[in-house]
Amino acid sequence: MLGGIPLPPLLVQMPIGLLLFATLLLFGSLKWTQLKIFSLITLVVGLLSGIAAYLTGDGAEEFAESQLNVACDAIHTHEDFALYSLLTFGLSLVLLLLHYRSKKQPLLLASLVVAIIGSGLLAYAGHLGGQMVYVK
Repeated sequence: MLGGIPLPPLLVQMPIGLLLFATLLLFGSLKWTQLKIFSLITLVVGLLSGIAAYLTGDGAEEFAESQLNVACDAIHTHEDFALYSLLTFGLSLVLLLLHYRSKKQPLLLASLVVAIIGSGLLAYAGHLGGQMVYVK
């Protein structure tokens, strides 16, 4: 909490933008190999900021239950999908690092496919978060 305001709404913007942008960079790196290092850096920073946002979620959970009258199961579903997206992007990062080590193109493609799945999970987690705040 920062002055009575939960931190996750402030922190989630960075990982959402970075992780979605990293997915686009991975797609671009199929054609322009110099984008791979930028996608790697963007994935790492996006994951670190996502972990920070995820770890601050408990304070927001209490706020949402008491101030917004959000059901506990809705909060946990949102939290679960946020975790699934972080784990998926983590796998994408591992695949990208393996690609760097082996130079095998299928690993880069697998990293992109996993990042696309992670983007879908991230979008759904964001949708659930928005429903908690804006839909009553």
